[in-house]
Amino acid sequence: MIRNVKLNLFGWELDARIDTETGVLEVVSSNRAVQSQQSMVEKAVGYAKAEVSRVVQGPVSLDVVGQRKEACDGCEGVDKRAEGEWYCNKCGCPKWGRSQLQVKWEMPAATCPLGKWPK
Repeated sequence: MIRNVKLNLFGWELDARIDTETGVLEVVSSNRAVQSQQSMVEKAVGYAKAEVSRVVQGPVSLDVVGQRKEACDGCEGVDKRAEGEWYCNKCGCPKWGRSQLQVKWEMPAATCPLGKWPK
């Protein structure tokens, strides 16, 4: 038996069908309920991609690190701490070791939420 269901997950509204005999769920359509922020799932996927890119590809060149640092240095969204740690206040990441900009600058797949880093 097929049932139509509406789900709200992490800021997404989903219309789906579920086969109650097999448990298979098919998403028919989706709409972003919250347009202003990425969902937690999207953030987690982006973070995982950035971490994996650092492991697989190695760090970006020192030139790219310098360009990223320069872009962040003049940005109003950067929190420069007395301990020398820099954090982005625009990306929504929690403030912990792996979210320091000094770490993100080396990740090939990391991006600036404001689009200020070179491609």
